[in-house]
Amino acid sequence: MLMAKHRNAAAKLALCVGLMQSTALAVTVAPNLLVNGDFENQPNWGKGVDGDSGFTLLTGAAMPGWTIEAGHGVTVHNTSLYPTISGNYSVNIDGEGMGGVNASFYQDFASAIGTLYALNFDWSIWGANTSPNLDVSVTDTTTSSVLYHGNFAWASGAHSESALFSGTGNALRLRIQESPSTGSNDNAYMVDNFSVAEAVPEPGSCAVMLVGLSLLGMVARRRTRA
Repeated sequence: MLMAKHRNAAAKLALCVGLMQSTALAVTVAPNLLVNGDFENQPNWGKGVDGDSGFTLLTGAAMPGWTIEAGHGVTVHNTSLYPTISGNYSVNIDGEGMGGVNASFYQDFASAIGTLYALNFDWSIWGANTSPNLDVSVTDTTTSSVLYHGNFAWASGAHSESALFSGTGNALRLRIQESPSTGSNDNAYMVDNFSVAEAVPEPGSCAVMLVGLSLLGMVARRRTRA
């Protein structure tokens, strides 16, 4: 009987998490686990491998908090000449097509097993090159399992994305890149305001939902008996 109760409680928790992931259930969000997720910390502005008064092309560890894949560059815009999404800086993921590739950069962060996390970020298009896609993923660095994958085709305007995923207890990797890519200075996508934070249901939201599901179950049972 005790084991059955534990299984029932676990099933309800899993159901609640599933409903949170598939509906607009309200959550409160804890502090951002990412460093420099909004790209506002740019001590190497103007010191990259290429640039002008409106952009700097950074490589390696030149952008705090982020690792730029070897052989790739990340284009950082300020507000003087080229588009930005918010704040003083945004990233253009074409990476100037340096070396015949586009930007690919990532940040690793710790996760707790079973903890629910919220990923949020903004993106927008700039140029008219519709062939590349914006690709954002969260993977487990130990098992390589994919916890989140968003692949976005060119679409006019500005966009805000939100997603929920469960921690594994391992370090997780958030990666941003073009896929498919052009390998050229395509000016297709801008990104900004990345955050990963523990997501907590607002008080009573899951309880209310589970009560509602329980009542539906009671009605279903009564109908069956009838």
